Amino acid sequence: MIESSTALFARRRRARFALAAAVVLELGCTGRRVATSDSPAVDFATMPDPTERRGPSSADGVEAVLAAARDTLGVSSPRLDGDAVPTDCSGYLHALYKRAHFDLFSEARPGDNGVRAIVRWVQRYGHLHRAQLAAPGDLVFFDNSYDRNGDGRLNDRLTHAGLVEQVLPDGTLLIVHATNHGIVREPMNLFRPREATDASGRAINAPLRRKGTGDGPKTPHLMSELFAGFGRVFQRAESLAGRAPPDP
Repeated sequence: MIESSTALFARRRRARFALAAAVVLELGCTGRRVATSDSPAVDFATMPDPTERRGPSSADGVEAVLAAARDTLGVSSPRLDGDAVPTDCSGYLHALYKRAHFDLFSEARPGDNGVRAIVRWVQRYGHLHRAQLAAPGDLVFFDNSYDRNGDGRLNDRLTHAGLVEQVLPDGTLLIVHATNHGIVREPMNLFRPREATDASGRAINAPLRRKGTGDGPKTPHLMSELFAGFGRVFQRAESLAGRAPPDP
């Protein structure tokens, strides 16, 4: 079948935009850039409605993403299916979700960093929510993980992102994310956001922001303190967000 001129133009336009977006997003969440695009209003306050049919539904997709994350754990230069995986936080997530045939960068605008681009995708196709629990396969976003604009203030939105891999019985979430020392799995517990360990000494909130000489006594450093919200990608019959963890 001969492709129409309109379809050919649209396909070429998408390809050019994808290339431009790849250049813009190259630094992912580690680049110190000031976005030139209009920043979307980000509302993490709304809980996902389990009755609303929005976004793709695929248990196999969740497992594909989680399996890819586990295959790269502990690796400083990860590869999936023979392809090198980016080691900035957003490029890493983009590579994971490609295993479920989702392009998390497809809604990017010029000037976006990778995390902002992913948030745009979730705003259009999924759900942004802020609660104490999430589900495996959900995205998690953070603010102020580093001083992106270099002004010494806590005003840097959406600087890091990761993947919820597991939910433990006490409500601790295990987050897989890309760091400057490789791909790691680290805990975050939003029921006890100011505590690095529990009574037994087990880590429940990993540090995310490096301590700097200019940090004040109230500068947040734990993942739980820098938490911005979750992004739900996959449809679910029932939402875990907002539930209290079982009694210990």
